[in-house]
Amino acid sequence: MLDIESCRILIAGNYIFRRGVASIVRDVVPGALIAEAFSFTDARARLNRGEFYAAIFDGDADELNGPVSFRTLRADCPDLILGVLSRTASASDILGYLAAGVTGYVVEESGQAEVERAIREILNGAIYIPPDLIEPTACEPEFARPALRRNGCYLTPRQNGVLGLVLKGYSNKEIARQLNLSPHTVKIHVSALLRCFAVQRRSSLSVAAAALRADGIGYSSARTASQMLPIGV
Repeated sequence: MLDIESCRILIAGNYIFRRGVASIVRDVVPGALIAEAFSFTDARARLNRGEFYAAIFDGDADELNGPVSFRTLRADCPDLILGVLSRTASASDILGYLAAGVTGYVVEESGQAEVERAIREILNGAIYIPPDLIEPTACEPEFARPALRRNGCYLTPRQNGVLGLVLKGYSNKEIARQLNLSPHTVKIHVSALLRCFAVQRRSSLSVAAAALRADGIGYSSARTASQMLPIGV
């Protein structure tokens, strides 16, 4: 379990963005040590100088070059939990950020409760995707149970459902039909799975999943309170 007093979180953006996000983070993680950066360049310098558990960026900052900026950051900080808040809510943009290594993408127009939930899930190691892009369905495969990977990345029930069908050989279009999702949403989930299992190819997911089972971390292993970051609810 993470020592909450040592949880250092960097927030990067303009003054209003930093103040607003810092307030929400303190509500969710009262003991977090928050640092602020006024630009992406400043954030990179701070990340190079010290260890941070997570960093949250204003995705609409003028100096950013979209997902490309985060691809180099991910390469330099492979273990950093990386969140982005943005006004953009298109599936293709979110897919691009996930592919670049972002672990959570939050749409700024979301209500306070949803933003707090998003930050809570991101800091717990989940891949967070805006709920509006994940249509509800009554068709949940038996595979839809929380799972863990070795470095503590947790899959949501929906991500586990997609993973189960990927391992059965379903194409993205077939998964979309099976789960009543849009093809774009399935692409987002598959990208999140590749990121979470630290593999580059879809075919490698089955090997990673088998390795989890060999380590005794099965898909029926629910995430317990002792395995989660102790943050407010």
